Amino acid sequence: MKKITELNEKEFKKFEQNSKYGNFFQSVERAKLRRKMGFNTYLIGLKEKDNVSVAGLIVERDGEAWIQIGPILDYNNTKLLNSFLDAIIDYAKSKKFVKLEIFPPLVISIRDFDGSYVKKFNFDKVFETFKKHGFAHEGFTTKIENKANRWMFVKDLSDVKTFRDAELSMNASTRKKLHKTERELEIKVLKDKKDLPEWLTALQESDKRNGVHTRNVKYFEDLWDAFGENAIFVEARRKDNGELVSSEVDIIHPNEMVAFVAGTIEKNKKHNGSIAIKGFNIEECLKRKIKRLNLYGMEGDFSPNNPLLYFKNGLGGYTEEYIGGFCIVLNKQKLLQNKIKRKIKSTFHIKNRLYKMLLL
Repeated sequence: MKKITELNEKEFKKFEQNSKYGNFFQSVERAKLRRKMGFNTYLIGLKEKDNVSVAGLIVERDGEAWIQIGPILDYNNTKLLNSFLDAIIDYAKSKKFVKLEIFPPLVISIRDFDGSYVKKFNFDKVFETFKKHGFAHEGFTTKIENKANRWMFVKDLSDVKTFRDAELSMNASTRKKLHKTERELEIKVLKDKKDLPEWLTALQESDKRNGVHTRNVKYFEDLWDAFGENAIFVEARRKDNGELVSSEVDIIHPNEMVAFVAGTIEKNKKHNGSIAIKGFNIEECLKRKIKRLNLYGMEGDFSPNNPLLYFKNGLGGYTEEYIGGFCIVLNKQKLLQNKIKRKIKSTFHIKNRLYKMLLL
């Protein structure tokens, strides 16, 4: 039986970036960022003689491990997938992992603006292979996931030659707003990490409105360091007074540009900074000859009341539905202990916050 090999950064990156399944979640830079966040990371793979045939980034903490939008391999090769799953289970046991989750980079359907199927893809053999190796599918979830989103919105630029072509693929309302932003807003790319605190305020305001926790400045400083020139911190500001309107960080990968996280200042929402930044995204893709703009995660909710979907649909594009996660538990007792510890820690944190509030 084949065994997992721990790959060096150079060979991992070469394989990952030359695969159609390559993505920034399965990148050397992502591993560096996760290590800065306190996780353990492993660049693993299988080799045929000296040639890499599978590569994957494992992220782990407290024995709970996952491969996010990976591993990178030819999923049409069932024999190779079988070999990898045999090997990764042995590897996980050798590392004393208590649980392993795998989120393959496989799109099972493409949907239009109202959720109707444009295309479906059959991965029955993949489901069967994971099941045979003791993995359980985690379900066809519709919410935004922390570990690996099952729904992403994509604008295909493979046939777009000019920015005008991209504009014509948008709906009339979005085009009108985009033209208005050209008169009112200025797009700036951050050149210095010292500007991150103000840049972050737009994300914080949006997350507060949506009831979401915002990562702190250090996270974005670490992201800046880990990805280098492949992370673009961009902001839209009003031309008349220089006020911040919207902020976003974009990740550049050979296969796509990912609009990773974004936000808008509440009082400046009417200035449509997010649309202005999407115009910047498209221009950057055309300049860099990137054929795919990934507008990233969303819910699998195609109701008229989904404002995020309405906004993204206006830019022209489609929704990709991913296969989801597969999980194998290797130590039930230790996994239960981890859950209890987290529950105690969470309860203590809530009580501590309430106590501090009472002192105010």
